[in-house]
Amino acid sequence: MAHRATHDMVSRVRPLLDRLATTTIEKARLLQYLAAMAGVDWEVNDLIDERESPAPVEGATARLLVFRDRDTGAQHELPYPACLTPELDLLVREEYKRLAVDRPLTTMDPALFAHFYGIDFCVRCRWRAVAHAQIQRECHFAGYPINFEHQER
Repeated sequence: MAHRATHDMVSRVRPLLDRLATTTIEKARLLQYLAAMAGVDWEVNDLIDERESPAPVEGATARLLVFRDRDTGAQHELPYPACLTPELDLLVREEYKRLAVDRPLTTMDPALFAHFYGIDFCVRCRWRAVAHAQIQRECHFAGYPINFEHQER
């Protein structure tokens, strides 16, 4: 049953990973980082150290984070994913937690939605006016522009 739950969670999170990372190794590093940081927020892990890696690995920066599992005491080093900018870090972590839990979904943060879709979709959408806030909320709920209709000029 745990395998099924993990598969379902990854299916919900995959679109987020795909928006940020292009290679498999980048996606894997991003998923590991997001899961570990969510574990800190959920009080499963502790972030106990942060340092420079002497030999950065593919898909990662030189920033190395050390986590400790609260139950077992085991420590794990994870490199910070290269595809995640510091400006987006908190928004992406919150979006990961929103998607990772098996609860009814809420809406994607408007700032993160604008970052991902604003220029390519929202500014060209016929539903962008305040009068169409419900249509916009449906896109934020889905986490992608499901109601996009190109505005004719």
